[in-house]
Amino acid sequence: MNFASYQPVDVLMLVGNIAPIAVYLLALGLVNSHARPHLITARADFVALTSVLVPVLLWPVPNLARGHTAWLLVVGFVVAAIVFWHLLPSRNAGFVVYNISEARCMQLLDQTLYSMELSGRWRGRTWRSRDGRLTLQLHSFGLLRNVSIAVDTQPPDEALVDALAQGLAARIRQVAQLPSTMGACLVLLGIGLLVVPMWMVGRHIHDLVDAMSHLFG
Repeated sequence: MNFASYQPVDVLMLVGNIAPIAVYLLALGLVNSHARPHLITARADFVALTSVLVPVLLWPVPNLARGHTAWLLVVGFVVAAIVFWHLLPSRNAGFVVYNISEARCMQLLDQTLYSMELSGRWRGRTWRSRDGRLTLQLHSFGLLRNVSIAVDTQPPDEALVDALAQGLAARIRQVAQLPSTMGACLVLLGIGLLVVPMWMVGRHIHDLVDAMSHLFG
């Protein structure tokens, strides 16, 4: 790949695609290097991951803007917004726990459910209360050490989900563990990827300044 032949807009597009991924991996590595797990909502996790991947969808924008197909940009943004809104998890859809193994997560959930006086049983990665009010389903990504917890209440019970989140967060704060090797690897990978956009900007700084001058001058 000959970076020297790239136009300023190509450099900006590459930087815009690489930098969010690098920052995401760096943040994930720092979280996995911490002494305890980290809990966020499924909605927050989805928004963070989407913000990393969205720049990929912007690749056609310069070509469309230069042509006579600007209306496609409007249609594309509208479709993307509709898809995002459709896929966005509800506020009580569940949680994601970073820097934790599946077994440890299940153990913390058991302790939390017991303290809430909820009885039920596990069937594989699914826990269901005896009265059918609450169902939890786990999905783990062992390589990145995170576990997604899908929460379903029948009928919808926001107070129950909030109590579960608070109880689980309280137990997570009591966890002490050694930093993971994967966390260190992700930090190094994130830093390595950050070097690429910085190097490209430095190599094409004069072209970028000229392009910005013509754009805003």
